[in-house]
Amino acid sequence: MAKLRIPRLVPDGTACRVETHSPARPRTGRRPDSERLASEPWRADGYGSAYRRSRQAVIERQRGRCAVTGEQVAVKVDGTWRISQPGAGVHHRVALCDGGADDQANLVLLSASAHARIDAERRRGEGSE
Repeated sequence: MAKLRIPRLVPDGTACRVETHSPARPRTGRRPDSERLASEPWRADGYGSAYRRSRQAVIERQRGRCAVTGEQVAVKVDGTWRISQPGAGVHHRVALCDGGADDQANLVLLSASAHARIDAERRRGEGSE
């Protein structure tokens, strides 16, 4: 049996078009990379091998568990730690833009919820950690 498709009606009785998703917004306001890198020099190097080593050491030190909630957010696969929870990650206690470094003392593994909360607090200016 074929399924009937009944159009939605607006108050005056005419059919209206139903949007299933919002149209894509145009990307505006993004600065060119050269301009961004001039004002944000910590982005120039990206995450190099020293950061990746520190990141692995931090996850190993915490045995893959969030420092705030204690949730298991990373698993060891073939000798390398992998983040297993979407949104979880290694957080800089002192942000790079505030002069923080990629060393182990400045990194901490956080669950998605803890990471989001700490980043939101930082954006509001209530502090960081």
